[in-house]
Amino acid sequence: MTIRVLLVLLALAVGGCGYHLSGGAEDRLPEGVQVICIPIFANRTMEPFLENVVSNAVIRRFSRALHVEVVEDPQKADAVLEGVITNYHSGASSYYGSKDQIVEYKAVMECQATLRSTKDKRVIWKGGASWNQEYEASPDRVLEESREEQAQNEIARYLADELFNRLTENF
Repeated sequence: MTIRVLLVLLALAVGGCGYHLSGGAEDRLPEGVQVICIPIFANRTMEPFLENVVSNAVIRRFSRALHVEVVEDPQKADAVLEGVITNYHSGASSYYGSKDQIVEYKAVMECQATLRSTKDKRVIWKGGASWNQEYEASPDRVLEESREEQAQNEIARYLADELFNRLTENF
């Protein structure tokens, strides 16, 4: 009896929190766009290679949608999603001890994106997203750089999800 009650409560909690499975009608892009080209995002920061990390995450996210086909050739697409990484910063976020030893860093990234029709170059959608991720400090510089890279990958995945969700909202 107790297990049934818990299962019912769990089902109600999941159903009531706005959770939904990817691949439904909510995965549709605005104005009937079904084929999209996503060129490499521009990188307006001083951090090298972010354009590859973010672009790959965005392409992977859009490729998972049932109602979207990602192509390389813009002439074969209904629309092009152009993006710009506008900000990246990583700095100390938490300290320990009397000598203020750095324990954690926080990486912050922001991007903007524009979905533009390939037929008439008209802007269909424009928006942006930002996210931050903390990572552990380390006296080993190679390890610390690896952790920062992992944080950048996490941020890129979040930004890709956020851009996709904002693009498919209310359409």
